[in-house]
Amino acid sequence: MSFAVLLFFFGLLAYMFLTDTQGRFLILIMGTVLFPTTALLVKNPSISPQHLFLYAFFFIEFFRDRENFRKSIFNSLLMVPIGISIVSYVFTAIYNSGIASKDMYYGVRDIIDGFGYIYAAFICGRKVDIYKFSQKLIPFVIIVCFFGIIEILLGDNIPYKLVNAAFPYYEGSQNLSATMSFVESWRLRTCFTTKHPTAFGTLLMSLFLFYFPNLRIINRERKKNILVLALLAINLFLCGSRTAMLCSALGVCLYLYFKLKPLLKIIVASIFIFASSAILAVLLQNFKTNEDHGGSSLDFRTSQLLFSVAAVYNSPIFGNGNKYTSHVIFAEDTRASDSSGTDLGGLESIVFSLLIDRGFLGLFSYYLLLIWMFVLLFRYRNQLKGICGGYALMASGALFLTLSGTIGNSSSFLFLFVGIQLGYISHYKQIAFESNIKISDAESNQKSISNEKIIDAEVIDAES
Repeated sequence: MSFAVLLFFFGLLAYMFLTDTQGRFLILIMGTVLFPTTALLVKNPSISPQHLFLYAFFFIEFFRDRENFRKSIFNSLLMVPIGISIVSYVFTAIYNSGIASKDMYYGVRDIIDGFGYIYAAFICGRKVDIYKFSQKLIPFVIIVCFFGIIEILLGDNIPYKLVNAAFPYYEGSQNLSATMSFVESWRLRTCFTTKHPTAFGTLLMSLFLFYFPNLRIINRERKKNILVLALLAINLFLCGSRTAMLCSALGVCLYLYFKLKPLLKIIVASIFIFASSAILAVLLQNFKTNEDHGGSSLDFRTSQLLFSVAAVYNSPIFGNGNKYTSHVIFAEDTRASDSSGTDLGGLESIVFSLLIDRGFLGLFSYYLLLIWMFVLLFRYRNQLKGICGGYALMASGALFLTLSGTIGNSSSFLFLFVGIQLGYISHYKQIAFESNIKISDAESNQKSISNEKIIDAEVIDAES
C-alpha cells in the first residue's frame, strides 16, 4: 500500500506540470489535505509532501505566467499587513539570535509556508470563476466527507496510517501499527488525514462557509450544493471540534444577518445583545473548571495565558524567537508546565504562541493581516457576488485560530479559501481600473462576455 500512496503522490505532483492554474490549485488543495505535516520526506531541514505541492505550484506559475505571478505577489491589497509581518519575523530573529541564525531560517520558512497559501490562492483567484471552481472541487469534498463517516463506522483511521507510513519519516504521536481512534467517552472525533480533529474541523468549517453562499444561486447544480453542505454538517458533528461547530454557526448567522433589511438588523441585534448575557453566563459556568473540557476549560486557558505572559516578560516586543514555542518549549516529548507543575497542553490559541515567539509586534502584525482580509472581503461583498460570503468565512476563521490555534498547519485550509476570494477582488479591481468603471460593473461586463462566448459556442455546435 505504501507503493500505491507514493505513486499517487508523485502522480499528483507530476500532473501539476501538465494542467492549468485551476487544475494546479485543485491539486494543491488535495495535497494539503491528504498529506499531513506529520509525514516527512526529509527530516532536517524538514520537508513534507505538503510543502512540495506548495513549492511546485509557485515554481510552475512563475514560468507559465510570470506576469500574473508578479502582479499577485506584489499586489497592493496585502502588501501592508504582510510587509509588517515580514518585518516582525526579521526583527525577532535579529533581536534574539542575529541575522545569520536558525531564527532567521525559521522565520523565512514560516513566511513561505504560512503566507504561501494565501498567495497561491491569490494567483488562482485572479484567473478563475470562484463558483465554477467550487463545483470542480465538489467530488474531492464528497470523498473527504465519505472517509470522515467511514472513520467513525470502522473505529479506526486507515487513510491517516497508510499515508504517514508511506514516507520515510513520521513526526506524529499516534501508533501507526495499532488501531487509531480519537473518539472520547463523551464525544465522537475524526481527523481523516489531518494531524488532529481540530485541524480537520478547520478544514470542514472553511469548506462549509465557502459553499454556504452557493445556496442563493438557483440552478441545476443547487441540489449538489445542498448535498455537499449536508455532508459537511454531518462531518462537523463527527469530527468533535466544538470550535469548528461554533464558528460555522456564527459564520452562517453573520452571513444571514447582513442579508436582512435595516429594521430587522436592529431588532435581531437587540435580541442578541439581551440574550448574549444569559448565553455567556451558561458557557462560562460550563467551561470554567470542568476537567473533561481539557484545553477548553477557562481555568486551563488562564494558566496558558499566564505562562505566555511570563515567557515573554523579558522581551515583550520581539518575543523569544521564531518557532521558539515548538522548538524549545515542546522540543522533546515532555510538555511545558507552569510554576505549580500543571500541564499546559499545546497552548492552543494562536495568541499564546505568537506572544511567546514574536512578542506583541508579531501578535499585532498577525491580527492586522486577519482584520485587513476581513475588511476587504466585507467591503466588496455586495459589489462582487462571487465573494459575498467571504467576510463570514474570514471572521469565523479568525475566531477559530484565536480559540484553537494552528495545529497541523490548519491555517492553510482557511487561507486557501480566503485567498482565492481576495484574488477575485484583485482581478476585478484591475478590470475596473483599466476600463474606468465601478468594480461591480466590471464583474457584470465580464460575465456578459462569458455568456456571449457560451452562446456563440452553442450556435457553432448547432451549425455543425
